[in-house]
Amino acid sequence: MEILSTGQKIKRARIYKGYTLKRLCSNRISVSKMSCIENDKVVPEKWVLDFIAKRLEIDGDYLKQDVKYQITQNINNIKNSGYSNHYEKDLSYNLKFAEKYHYYDICLNIMHFLFNYYLEKGKTEKIQLIISKYYDYCHKCFNKENEIIYYMDIAKFFYTTKEFSQAASYYNNVRIISNDMKNYELLSRATYNEAACYLMLEDYEKSYSIAEKMITLIDYMEDDSKKAEAYHMLAILSLRKNSGKFEEYEKKSYELYKDDLVHKSQAMYNYGAVMFALGLKKRAVKYVSSAIESYPKDDKMNLVKFLLMSIKKLIENDVLEIAQDTCDTALNYAIDLDNVVFIEMAYHYKALILEKQGKMDLAEMYMNLSLDALLKFANSSQICNRYIEMGDMYHKMGDVRESIKYFNLGIQMEKRI
Repeated sequence: MEILSTGQKIKRARIYKGYTLKRLCSNRISVSKMSCIENDKVVPEKWVLDFIAKRLEIDGDYLKQDVKYQITQNINNIKNSGYSNHYEKDLSYNLKFAEKYHYYDICLNIMHFLFNYYLEKGKTEKIQLIISKYYDYCHKCFNKENEIIYYMDIAKFFYTTKEFSQAASYYNNVRIISNDMKNYELLSRATYNEAACYLMLEDYEKSYSIAEKMITLIDYMEDDSKKAEAYHMLAILSLRKNSGKFEEYEKKSYELYKDDLVHKSQAMYNYGAVMFALGLKKRAVKYVSSAIESYPKDDKMNLVKFLLMSIKKLIENDVLEIAQDTCDTALNYAIDLDNVVFIEMAYHYKALILEKQGKMDLAEMYMNLSLDALLKFANSSQICNRYIEMGDMYHKMGDVRESIKYFNLGIQMEKRI
């Protein structure tokens, strides 16, 4: 990983061999020229490097590998090795040399890798520190390809931080440039992402108008899973807009998901969630129930996450019987996994279901079981909210003493937050 200039390599090898400059040069090269070569003030000719390699008995190709070549090789190796424990350190080391030698195209490439590493690891504070430098590199080696890389990364950052309007603006820039370049694969990706931003903003009119443009671009998407996601979004928007094309897009999404039951189940759940929001309760229950039944049972961790998400949606919409059965299943899996977070959530949801059913004594029991689990891992804000919730539950039960107790606990904790 160490980066050495040609002059540094020569000087290091010469000293190791115990040669003076005069001895190395013999009568072929002037001592002053060799001194300049070692101090990187003169670029040596090929014959000079061949002569030095022979004199010092080192590999000639090694001498000819300049700093730019070494950085490029290092970056390729880092990229191919994935996110190692020293990934950030190695990239930063190479960035230092790329900056020193004004290899701004390489600087931009390294910044792209660092940016996405920080994004994936949730290190948004580090992204904030490098954005201005990233922008500078983009303009120092400006072309449309580099501009697109920069815009896509910034858009992903804003999407991750839930600044969807900002993200949509950058994705729109990518759409304009990629359309001019006739890069339809990139155009399809940017179109999908921009539509997703407006979907998150609940601007369904704008989202649908952009997503419709995606239909002619779907064949340019890189694989069937991406195409399935595109039809998945179109199906959701068609429901929202009541365009009459939901069944068509739904069917295409399932066909393209093929045997991917995780994403197919998630799609069913999403369709059901939209139906609940639109007041199509009977139809929504069918979709969410089908999603629960279809989700694969081999990965218990992700299964429980999915079940708990589904339970929450069913409780919100007063589908209590199915929520209760699903909650019992989720609790059993959570206990088998010995996952206190999942156990707490299942207890809490059972308490909410029982409270809605008017079974207050059982609801109280499960709410207290939930609190006991919550105290093992939750932060002050979560515990404070739970105290307030329990105070409200005891108020409904007519137990003034317990109600006041938990409201006071909540208020005291809120003061310390």
